[in-house]
Amino acid sequence: MSKLRVRYLFFVLIVLLVTIFFIEFLCINSYIESMFQYTNSEIKNNALNNELREFKFLLLDTFLFLFLQSLGMFFCLNIGLLCFDIKVKIKNIVQLIILSSFAIIIYQFLTILIIKINGWTFTVGSINSVSEKLSIANYVYLGKTISWTKLSLSSINLFQLLTITLLTIGIHKILLLNYKRAFFITLRTYGIGILLWFVFAMVMEMNFG
Repeated sequence: MSKLRVRYLFFVLIVLLVTIFFIEFLCINSYIESMFQYTNSEIKNNALNNELREFKFLLLDTFLFLFLQSLGMFFCLNIGLLCFDIKVKIKNIVQLIILSSFAIIIYQFLTILIIKINGWTFTVGSINSVSEKLSIANYVYLGKTISWTKLSLSSINLFQLLTITLLTIGIHKILLLNYKRAFFITLRTYGIGILLWFVFAMVMEMNFG
């Protein structure tokens, strides 16, 4: 893929990111306006300002996570593909990272959809609640599992699964490998990052838990 098309893909990603988060902002604003329509303006403005402050923190956390994940994925893909003796250009790695980043747009869209379908209050708390409900920890019986394992599983949700899916498709399309091998390579590259997170979670739990 040419450098121009990579830039175009990145531009589309940014536009869609801005769009999806702007939609969330409008939904939050609309809910606050509707919820506090019969109260005085001071109370409504305080509630709106509190939600906007929380939304700013949500945006900061999301983009910081996206940046760190992209950075980690860049190193993991380079190391992993070298282990498979697959020679790729840097622009192909960047293209894979950009393509997999579309997972956050799909995830945020599904978050909006889930909140609307269930008729929940549209607040930052509801957005965070959806993230917690979609974590693997809620669908795996943990029993007396040690705490660091619970922490690691709770951090893996639908977003990671979407990332794995898009990365597999990207490796198939860009590196021209069959889906089976592409999926295997994805697990051995992106999976390294998840494994490192497990180790990090374990160390943090042992030292501060």
